Amino acid sequence: MDTPVSMQKIIKEADSVPYEPSTSNGNVNNYKGRLGYLRQTFLTKDGWIGDYDYLYLITLNIWPLNRGYKDYQAPFYGLNDEVPILLTIILGLQHALTMIGSVVSPPLAIAGGAFNFNPKMTEYLVSSAFITTGIATALQVTRVHIAKTPFFIGTGLLSVVGPTFDVIPVCLNYAAMRYRSGTCPTGPDRTELPCPKGWGAVLGTMLCTVWVQIFMSFVPPKTLNKIFPKLITGSLLLLVGVYLVSSGMQNWGGSYNCHNGEGFFALCPNVAAPRPLVWGDPRLIGLGFSVFVTIIIVETLGAPLMRSASVIIGLAVGCTISGATGYWDRSQINEAPVATFLWTHTFKLSIDAALVLPLLIMFICQAVSCMPDILATAEISGVEIEGTNFNSRIQGGILCDGLGSFLSALGTGPPMVSQAGNNGVIALTSCASRRAGCTIAVAGVRVLGLINWTRRDRFILTASLAIGFIDIVQPTWFSQILDYSGPNVHLQGFEQGINLIVETPFVIAAVVGVFLNSVLPTDRSAKSDVHGDAHKHPVLGES
Repeated sequence: MDTPVSMQKIIKEADSVPYEPSTSNGNVNNYKGRLGYLRQTFLTKDGWIGDYDYLYLITLNIWPLNRGYKDYQAPFYGLNDEVPILLTIILGLQHALTMIGSVVSPPLAIAGGAFNFNPKMTEYLVSSAFITTGIATALQVTRVHIAKTPFFIGTGLLSVVGPTFDVIPVCLNYAAMRYRSGTCPTGPDRTELPCPKGWGAVLGTMLCTVWVQIFMSFVPPKTLNKIFPKLITGSLLLLVGVYLVSSGMQNWGGSYNCHNGEGFFALCPNVAAPRPLVWGDPRLIGLGFSVFVTIIIVETLGAPLMRSASVIIGLAVGCTISGATGYWDRSQINEAPVATFLWTHTFKLSIDAALVLPLLIMFICQAVSCMPDILATAEISGVEIEGTNFNSRIQGGILCDGLGSFLSALGTGPPMVSQAGNNGVIALTSCASRRAGCTIAVAGVRVLGLINWTRRDRFILTASLAIGFIDIVQPTWFSQILDYSGPNVHLQGFEQGINLIVETPFVIAAVVGVFLNSVLPTDRSAKSDVHGDAHKHPVLGES
């Protein structure tokens, strides 16, 4: 039996095909090398299943079954590892399944909660979000170099780019304003009717305002590193982790949308569901708990391959229970088209001045908030989290998010942003390979642990985290300060933009941290915080 050959060796040998001068362009060497690589990947046993010990991968972690593998270490699929196609499908599928909620929720909230679209239009918006998410994520993972420049598009990490939740309050407030002013239609009984012109105004204004994020991506890496040192990025990463825990608990209770929801989202997941329930109903908590317990059991007793697919198994158990208990409604699934494409439905584009400032601020916030997400993915993937290469990943990630939002708006979809939700999957499954394309808070603590602390650093961190945690534990603390509801749409848009900054924990923490880091002077004698004999006070007469 032939010894399996590593993928790295295959690539090296495939790219070393002798040069044949008979070709006109002289690139047959590279062409045959790539062709050989594709042939080896898709037409050989090694390309499909690799050289892994699959008996070990499917052996349960229960004595005495695992007796022969006690010294084995489960594989970690690194950033550039050539994972076999079989494992790529398994590992990539659970990344996709984990992110479904994040992709679906924003278009559902916009369609049903803001502009009151019918089910057919809602299905189209969800489909367009999936399409544009796939395009933007492919750019993010691939990391395309812009010719003759030091700039990139994408991070080169297993980082998912999906619809941002920050656009939801913008759309909800804007739609409410248009219905009050009569520019969105209502029925004889004042029932709010579909308002495609409202969504068209959002799309048109997005196309004009997203450029602020694109321009921000070309800020020199040294400047970014100066503005956002590890002290700032670590604190943001910590806040993102805590924020995701808060958001995850809201989804565990039924859905992010129906937590304190009204109207269409007064019940979970919405009032049109087959068996809607109030948020936090014991049946919803139990359903989420079944997924959680399943993942723990698989992580404890499962075979390595099962542990790599623990998220899929947990979701499968949850879906099976919900289907068996009648929480599924197949009517819309049966009525939905087999496939759809962008521009199946179109919207008349326009620009509304009331949206300019909120969307400008939103895109600036997206540029800031994607930085800790990229940092989390880099840290968990085992690559550098500082230096020129990491700064170029930040630049490429911000640019990819901006271009993703631009392409999404052209494709009638919501704006895009790098999301940290799949980082938990990387940690659980030990898969950071780009082919498969409350951990984050721990990563933030780890980054902060790299700092050589001074009193100045402690003060900056305390001030920024204090404000950030206020937003998490009491998210409505600022809601009554700027609460204008008069006829001046420009003032309303300005206040909405300010609220977006103040009420997003990692954004307001970034504002506070960057401001203090830039204005607080560095003590010439500042040293790391020390204690014991080395910690001495100044004495009169000593210089």
